[in-house]
Amino acid sequence: MTADSPAAIIETASARRRRAHTLTIPEQIANRVAASIVNGEYRDGERLREQELAEAFGVSRGPVREALRALERYGLAILLPRRGAYVVGVSLGVIAEAFNARAALAGIAARQLARRPASVAAPGEAEMAAALDQAASLIDVPAEDSTAFQQAIRETARCVYRHCGAGHIERALTDQVDRSIWGLMWRAQPLDFQRRERRVESVAYWRRILAALCARDEREAERLIRAEILTTRNSVIAALSALRGEEVDPALMFRD
Repeated sequence: MTADSPAAIIETASARRRRAHTLTIPEQIANRVAASIVNGEYRDGERLREQELAEAFGVSRGPVREALRALERYGLAILLPRRGAYVVGVSLGVIAEAFNARAALAGIAARQLARRPASVAAPGEAEMAAALDQAASLIDVPAEDSTAFQQAIRETARCVYRHCGAGHIERALTDQVDRSIWGLMWRAQPLDFQRRERRVESVAYWRRILAALCARDEREAERLIRAEILTTRNSVIAALSALRGEEVDPALMFRD
């Protein structure tokens, strides 16, 4: 079995202990199939056959059915009575749009957080600094371990969303992670931060974002967080474009 084979989805015990949330077998299968759809290994309209997936992952058909239902909830599959499950393709344009929407929402969250009175310590500053220090300590990890860095950066960003004081913005950003293609496509594979240079760049961006928040510079905080997310978008689209042999509409790859 190779690291890239379908059976590699069944994680080792030591790997599971390192995760804050142990994924169920159906979740692991759904994440791996989702990654394959995003990478272009499955095409729009292609049938996802239960028995083939069960054999590939070494499980019964029960967990596969649960995984397929999860993929349907994320909009990556459609389940037709008596006909089976079929892939709903995701274009690079859809992925770029997801990043663009997240950049806009995150910018609003950063602006809201920076609007705290100068005399009041912004909530989450210490928490954000700790998460960022954790990310900085992982800059030199090997490329194959970049998921740990990605998770630390995600936690840094969550500090902004959690404490922005705008519940509807926080819910929208959380839902994008938990209930949309944006969140699902990160779970089975690192799509960014595989290069050390990119990890250094991201930490530098987030340190500047934190400084802007502490200075109550709402415009700079918004500008920087948008820029960081759009930089991630560019890295992800470049990687997926190479994998899929596709191009994305340049109009979707705007910069502020």
